[in-house]
Amino acid sequence: MRTRESARVVLLNERNELCLFCHERDGERYWIIPGGGVEPGETWEQAAIRELAEETGLRHVTLGPCVWTREKEAELGGAWMRGVERYFLARVSGVEVTNAHQLDHEREAYAEARWWTLAALRASDETFYPEGLPALIAPLIAGVIPPAPVHLIR
Repeated sequence: MRTRESARVVLLNERNELCLFCHERDGERYWIIPGGGVEPGETWEQAAIRELAEETGLRHVTLGPCVWTREKEAELGGAWMRGVERYFLARVSGVEVTNAHQLDHEREAYAEARWWTLAALRASDETFYPEGLPALIAPLIAGVIPPAPVHLIR
């Protein structure tokens, strides 16, 4: 089984809102944290910064620590693969997200971007990945950063 490494950015603004992208694919609708595949020769951090720029238009973002890791099997492009993900924390102020720099295949899958409050995440019946996102994000919003990345089971 092929392995795909992905770097994602838990992006919080000055109001402690989380930036998420809505994907609509094969009749399924879900929200995910910005990020994507690590390219050959890139570090996880370089990939996170590049993906954030591509997907949101944000450049010159200071990347914080890796707060979560996750491994999962999933179908991508008709083939099963093992996904290995690292989630980095970043905080920004006074920014709007744009899809102007997204790749064509990203624009096809991304229905919208939105800044979510913790209360809105908790109240929503939408699907979020990683699973349990409101409980995962609450400590980060409160300023509690894990001393080592938390490995997510889901």
